[in-house]
Amino acid sequence: MTLQARIQSALSTAKQWDDDPSLLAEIRASIPMKQLVPECVLRLEEDWKQFLAGDTSDVGAAKAPAAAAADGDADESIDIKDTTSKYQRPDDGKYEGDDLLLKRLTRYFKEDVMTWVNRPPCVNPNCKGNEDGKHMESQGVRGPVTEEEKAGRASRVEVYKCQLCESEATFPRHNSPRTLFQTRRGRCGEFANLFGTYCRALGFDTRYILDFTDHVWIEVWSHRTRRWICADSCEGVIDEPGMYEKGWGKKLSYAVGATKDSVADVTRRYTRKFHEDEFQARRREFAPDEASSENTFRLANLTIRQQQSGNISKARLEELDARMKMESAFFGRVAASGVWDSDYNEGRISGSFAWRAARNELGETSSASDDNEKEVDAKNSRKEAEEAKTSESFLVESFYPSSRHEDLVIRVRPPSDEMLAKTPRECIRVSGVPCAATLPNGVSIVVVDELSGCLLQSRAYFSWSGAWSFLATVPAGRIVAISSNAVGKDSAEVASDVAGTIGGLNLDFNASKSSESENSESDFVSPLFTLFVGQIGYYPKWSTCIQTCDENESIQLSIQLNLSNLPKVLLRSERNTVPAIVLARLPEQNMPLKTQIEATNYQKRLAFNAYMENLPTSAKTYVVGYTTKPGAPIYLIGNDAFPFRRADGVSSTVAEKDSWITYHYLPEALVPDDDIITGETSASSMKSTIPKFDIPIHDDYFRGLLGDHLLIKNANNTPTLVDVSNAILNTRLIALYFSAHWCGPCRGFTPLLIEFYNYLKDQVAPTHGLELIFVSSDRDEAQFHQYYQKMPFAAIPFSDRSLAQRIKAQFGVQGIPSLVIIDSLSGRIVVSQDESRRSIHQACQMGESAIESLFHSWLEKVPDESRSMMEILELSCIEAEISATNVSGNNSTTNSKAERYFRRQKGGHDDGKRTPTTKELFAARVKEIFAKLVEEGVEPNMAGAQAIRQASTECKQSLATTLDEGWVLGSRENYSQDDTKTVKIAAEEMCQLNSGDKSIVHGALVVAKKYVSNARKDPSNPRFRTIRLGNKVCDQITSKLGGVNLLTSLGFSPFHSDIDFLASIPLSMDLELLSEVIAKAISIYAQ
Repeated sequence: MTLQARIQSALSTAKQWDDDPSLLAEIRASIPMKQLVPECVLRLEEDWKQFLAGDTSDVGAAKAPAAAAADGDADESIDIKDTTSKYQRPDDGKYEGDDLLLKRLTRYFKEDVMTWVNRPPCVNPNCKGNEDGKHMESQGVRGPVTEEEKAGRASRVEVYKCQLCESEATFPRHNSPRTLFQTRRGRCGEFANLFGTYCRALGFDTRYILDFTDHVWIEVWSHRTRRWICADSCEGVIDEPGMYEKGWGKKLSYAVGATKDSVADVTRRYTRKFHEDEFQARRREFAPDEASSENTFRLANLTIRQQQSGNISKARLEELDARMKMESAFFGRVAASGVWDSDYNEGRISGSFAWRAARNELGETSSASDDNEKEVDAKNSRKEAEEAKTSESFLVESFYPSSRHEDLVIRVRPPSDEMLAKTPRECIRVSGVPCAATLPNGVSIVVVDELSGCLLQSRAYFSWSGAWSFLATVPAGRIVAISSNAVGKDSAEVASDVAGTIGGLNLDFNASKSSESENSESDFVSPLFTLFVGQIGYYPKWSTCIQTCDENESIQLSIQLNLSNLPKVLLRSERNTVPAIVLARLPEQNMPLKTQIEATNYQKRLAFNAYMENLPTSAKTYVVGYTTKPGAPIYLIGNDAFPFRRADGVSSTVAEKDSWITYHYLPEALVPDDDIITGETSASSMKSTIPKFDIPIHDDYFRGLLGDHLLIKNANNTPTLVDVSNAILNTRLIALYFSAHWCGPCRGFTPLLIEFYNYLKDQVAPTHGLELIFVSSDRDEAQFHQYYQKMPFAAIPFSDRSLAQRIKAQFGVQGIPSLVIIDSLSGRIVVSQDESRRSIHQACQMGESAIESLFHSWLEKVPDESRSMMEILELSCIEAEISATNVSGNNSTTNSKAERYFRRQKGGHDDGKRTPTTKELFAARVKEIFAKLVEEGVEPNMAGAQAIRQASTECKQSLATTLDEGWVLGSRENYSQDDTKTVKIAAEEMCQLNSGDKSIVHGALVVAKKYVSNARKDPSNPRFRTIRLGNKVCDQITSKLGGVNLLTSLGFSPFHSDIDFLASIPLSMDLELLSEVIAKAISIYAQ
């Protein structure tokens, strides 16, 4: 079949999904939303039903009688406290809104809708032992003959004969979605066809994917992430494009994507071998070259638009063109990289073993002896990848919540499996802000400023030793909240460390041992949770520590802040960053919408300042900053904005300077002096300050590893031999790049690596950073020089081939390209070969901020001894700077200002005296011991490690066992439920925030009703499901404080994309019920 014919085949399948509106309605009604996404549906609908019934009290654990009577569906017995879906998986937290629904829908379809058919069962009711079709023998294939086969548009009919009773059975390969909805049986063709219809019935923008190596699946457009997400209902898996080539081992050639109004060559999404000769040879069977292939798809799209000129709107055409442009840019990057973003190594699951083996889709991990192998859950590989991390934190850690109260309220809850799967940040809540960074079986820590209540840091560690290493750096006085379910071999040692340093943190990891489990393999009857709130260096009366196995246990404390001593706040800018959600748009009267879109950053800052000055005091507590970008309005942000996220699409659609910037209030000391009113930060100020100390590199190790000399490019870009010690002078990380010019994937990855390296050198760490060394596998010197000419980094001389081979063998390099990241102090590997390539590829796609973040994450992975030594060196420089500043009286440097803020005297009082912190005393002792050991002739790196160990032992022995209560007052409170924004609460709050004007709430509700009415008229049309918050129609909602919260209480789901902030009407929503709710609310606020 020609390329054109296959394109038409894919188009015809996609077009038929919309041919039968009544079928779409039937399918939509059959999907059990409350079982798929209960966390998105149950509580919301319960609130609505109580609102309609007139019962506006808090939502209870069970349905109200009126609500239960009104809900006559099969889910009426569901308890709204149980919001766990049977289709839930550990990685669900990566998806939100409709993307999460797609993930669960794919699993549901595989498990409970369709049945896989290897061979049809025997049709003879008296034949026993062949119900599963194992004894059916193929008799060939024929065309459709019966009326049923023709009505089902069967492309062919497989004929089988029972070997037990010789009865004949058929398996029609139906193509009609209605027939498939009735039979619900088939293989990948039937699965993809009916699943595509299911997705269209819900309202997903769906396209059919035809793989020329005999497989089909679908893709769904995600409005939230602005990309196509692949979904294979045969496997029950989404968003794993590497599954076919990397997992199954398929030798792909073409993958055609088709909607009813477009086609595309999407092959590059599913391969990282596109430029390899063997791959290109397979494509030449269908097109003589890539130019003719592209022209075929271009003409096919032109024909579609001509044939459907009256049915495709201008807006739809513009959207299709924008998607095509973004997709083309993405394909260009991944085809060049040759690296998969994630590891997916599982062979195919669906189908019998023999059938998969015949198609060569077993992958590398399947066993030929296992004919009854069970489905392998992807959670194992994902868990291993997660546990490779050492810590986790937010993109921006410091956040100043706008408190509605005079006191600082901190709540800590256990990190149960359900909590981690659904609302992990809720493990720790400060002033109403969920702020816990989490890792499975880890320790979550939030550090709060004791004077202002500002969130300073939020970290998660896989072990208590890692957590303690961090806590040891936190200055005395800071308030610390901890939520943990980590119990490991390091726990006992940590327990003794913390006892004399953090008052009240009493760790007893035997607390949950059961007397009945003496002979059990496990010591613990259930996870042991550790909950704590206290103060570094003090033991206040309110300090609380609980170790429990009860998932419902909690701590809630109220801590008094000295309102007369709160620090001055300024706006700090976070570039290429957006809030989790916005509060409202700057009102029209402060700056018209058109003017906001055209204004400069300076003009927007002035408008925001004027707005805040005129805002009533009661409303000011809701606003903590704003976010905007060139060509976008000014969006106000509140406590719900945390945690901030990286702006999407920067590298592919907009320049970094045109990206989103979020401005938020922080104590003055945390705002750089050069973060001026315009919000424009010069490139020079974005560079990291060059450290003023030398790095004690493990010189002997690297000279033995790399030889005496390296090639370095001079000012004229000419390779010059340089002594290895000078070549790697003051380098923090050393990367060995194994590559060759003859290797296609190498040629694809090298430009990304050069981009990565140049940005680090130019913008992040000109020194004390990363040095790359090229280890060549080229076949001759001419190839080496041709390839190395493009590289800005160092290289092993080509003449020393034996050295290059020895280095490859030492690091176990089996294939190229390969990259190994090494700690320069210890010589240990910091990042593995596979992880380094994949993470560089991802960072270069996401932009400059991601490159910088990746570099710093690597620094976090160096051995503890190396990290401690660097901290000591940095601390010495800081002390010198502070001393110099005190002498000169110069207080202008940002670093010194922040250091003084973080290293305050007890109680925040500056009496001219400064008591050294535990960290400083430790550092001073390490330096003293280090100097003595070096004098005695101990090698510097060895001396550094010994000094740290000896100082640690001394510190443990000298720790005071009793600590002062301190000056911060607080008390424990009874646990209070989250203040969920019900429709009633959200509407009342919006009214209060707008001076009690009920007409404002009424107007917002009327606009919401229009949006819902459009979706009700055509629920399968994705056009009516997404609303741009910055448009004129939505302005009656978004330009009023409380408007976005009102939308959220009505089930709308606000989110950010690279173009604007939007809100979706979720596909899981009961539009009829919502219409009733809005109608009643309108009647209330019309009075």
